[in-house]
Amino acid sequence: MKNCLKIGLIWIAAFWLVNSLHAQSRSSLEKKRKKAESDIAANRKILKTTQKEKKATLYRLNALNQIIVQSEQLLRNLQEEVQVLDLETQNKQKELDRLQFAYEKERVKLKRTIIQAYKTRKGGQEVAFLLSAKNIRQVMRRMKFLRKLSDFRRHQIASINAQAEKVQTTLAELNQLRKERYGLLGNQRLEMNRLENDKKSKQQMVTALTGKEAELKKRIEKNRAKVAQLNKEISKAIAREIERERQRQAAKNSAPKSSGTAKSSPSSSTLTPEARALSADFVNNKGGLPWPVERGFISQSFGTHQHPDLPGITTINNGVDITTQSGGEARCVFKGKVSAILTIPGQGQAVLVNHGEYFTVYTRLSKVYVAKGQELSSGTKLGQVMTDEEGRTILNFQVWLGQAKQNPASWIRGR
Repeated sequence: MKNCLKIGLIWIAAFWLVNSLHAQSRSSLEKKRKKAESDIAANRKILKTTQKEKKATLYRLNALNQIIVQSEQLLRNLQEEVQVLDLETQNKQKELDRLQFAYEKERVKLKRTIIQAYKTRKGGQEVAFLLSAKNIRQVMRRMKFLRKLSDFRRHQIASINAQAEKVQTTLAELNQLRKERYGLLGNQRLEMNRLENDKKSKQQMVTALTGKEAELKKRIEKNRAKVAQLNKEISKAIAREIERERQRQAAKNSAPKSSGTAKSSPSSSTLTPEARALSADFVNNKGGLPWPVERGFISQSFGTHQHPDLPGITTINNGVDITTQSGGEARCVFKGKVSAILTIPGQGQAVLVNHGEYFTVYTRLSKVYVAKGQELSSGTKLGQVMTDEEGRTILNFQVWLGQAKQNPASWIRGR
């Protein structure tokens, strides 16, 4: 009997644990799905409002590719959520079957008890039972027994009513799960239709851009020259900052200042203790830095890439291009100090922020809110992102370790 009780308790605990884990998993998936849906909706809105012309452009193709990738991931998340919901529904159905079986079993027992009680009272058996007692003490004991029997029947009725409530509650929960599953399948169909339309639009763009290789290359080279000029200015500003830091450390060590050229990257021996601590904090937050804009998506990634849809088209990016809404503002991703504010024709203004060994750069700003030498906190607004003649609002965000370029996507947190 004890072993049966233990096994029953273990089964109940395991059932509760599995359901609890499923609920947590579904809650996590639901949160991820809602965020993905919100991001895609915002990105579609940004893409729609930042394009003044309907003609196919390399920018629009890159942006649409990003939305397609997000949509495909959302569909995978939806499928996973439906699978978890299916499993939870199956478990809830098993729980309902178990409760209904127990309810029917108790109902049959109660029915028998009530019928027996009715027959006993109708036949006067209870009175006869009391009158057949040999003495008053036995009468009292038999009256006590009859009261307990009556209490037992009331307990049976209360118990079966409680079981009936459990059955109804579980049935309502099961119906809610089925309703949620139906809604998710509807979302899947809607998202699949949107994805199919996006892929058709992409193919139309690819067709329109094919054959315009010479024109595209000309535009890319023109932009590349502007970017190269900007990177040259950034590199000079970083070199000056590295040299100043080396000189500050040399002064602290009471060593004579060197007249040599700046190193390409500051080593720990050339950094002040404050700069070393700031660098360590920056590195410890790799992968968790906030985005430099409130809303947006990466429309061009870091490095040199052959375009996936247009053979012969190569793009180079020393950072990441983040498309945001018109009027969007750039924000500092980590505490630091403004090292320089640069202006490059065609690229707007750029803010260079020092984080010890590391530097972050925010380019394509139409307005700058900060000043050189200003101490910044994470989230400090740096300026307004420039909107170009085609209606695109794109921030170029870069991360440097000394003179070495880093992939910013590996430093900011995922969305």
